[in-house]
Amino acid sequence: MRTRRDKTRALIRRKVQPCSKTMPAQAAQAQQSAKLAEIREALVATGYDTTAKQAAVLGVGRSTAWWLLNGDKKAGPSASLIKRILSSPNIPLAVRRKVEEYIQERISGLYGHSVSATRAFCRSVAFGTVAGTGQANLQSTGGADGLRFARRDRQTGRA
Repeated sequence: MRTRRDKTRALIRRKVQPCSKTMPAQAAQAQQSAKLAEIREALVATGYDTTAKQAAVLGVGRSTAWWLLNGDKKAGPSASLIKRILSSPNIPLAVRRKVEEYIQERISGLYGHSVSATRAFCRSVAFGTVAGTGQANLQSTGGADGLRFARRDRQTGRA
């Protein structure tokens, strides 16, 4: 009979994680990849079918656009990249909605990030004005943990 240590080593050699906590992480990564694929599909549906066109409309470089929309995600886009995308004046409304959904889902903890990482993302992504849009934008509404977001009207400042 193998000892527990030998079983763990055998599992690691076969590249199987011995911890049962990895399945939720893998499911969360799959959900995150699916949401980023939805963003890509929204771009293609609005006529931006090449990486160069997608990069131009998102306001990022071509390699960054490819990584964001086609890469195998171990980690999602940073808050600064999200802010850069939302500040792009050419972004279609359908794509903007998908990005905002991604932000809300990431802040709610759907993608398996730690509480401290989620709070840091929430603080970094909370911005006052989105350049080039006449729409409501995302603002932190505070709350006990500071993780809730609501749509605010720019003129009145109310949710």
